[in-house]
Amino acid sequence: MMTPELKAFVVENEVSYGGLEFVLKKYFPEIKLLGFTEDIEKATDMIYTHEPDIVFLETELNNGCGFQIIENLWKKSNFVITSNVDNHALKAISFDVMAYLLKPLNLDDLILAVDKAKLKVRLAQEKQFLKNSKVREEGDINVLALPSMDKIELIEKSQIVYLKAEGRYTRFMLSTGKTKLASRNLGEFEKLLDSKTFFRTHHSFIVNLAQVQNINKADGIYLQLKMGESIPVAKRKLNALSRFLKLK
Repeated sequence: MMTPELKAFVVENEVSYGGLEFVLKKYFPEIKLLGFTEDIEKATDMIYTHEPDIVFLETELNNGCGFQIIENLWKKSNFVITSNVDNHALKAISFDVMAYLLKPLNLDDLILAVDKAKLKVRLAQEKQFLKNSKVREEGDINVLALPSMDKIELIEKSQIVYLKAEGRYTRFMLSTGKTKLASRNLGEFEKLLDSKTFFRTHHSFIVNLAQVQNINKADGIYLQLKMGESIPVAKRKLNALSRFLKLK
């Protein structure tokens, strides 16, 4: 049976990248390297756009801490921390990373980390397949479950105006004017919402387009909501939004 390809992205200081690239290419032919950067903002955009199966992430970057990326894109990918120090281990555990590898990297530890990522990707694919099959059989339902620390609240999807990422949590703005905070990240809710109605305008926002009054192009691109708020549209999302609205 052919080993499935694993898409990988590396966030490392340039001086460290060459060694890791060499090891990955020599010992892991199943890994396809999507790219490399040492910049936090570029890394966030790349991971959001390409959704790699595994991200090798240095904690001590030239322009900040690698954990900023995980905080922005928690659960968007499987992160393997690479570090020269062990004092970030507890924080890494709180984000449920694949592995915390100390430099110089040990090949056996690297193999274990990659195997864990492969297993997690395969299980996620199987889970998504079963979920899609169930939706096809039963049809979509009009309620969404919002888990929090002490309860699970059900809301009607039609009441949702927009969703906003808040780290590992998601803030819901409802048409009633109330807000709800759920203990799941934005990406998980994106999979549960009707793609014909809800559109992800930005890595931090999903909008119910039935709640949009107009598209403001005066200073950047914003969706002007009926309730008065404005939601930004990322440049990389403009073409997708145009297709979504059948403007192209």
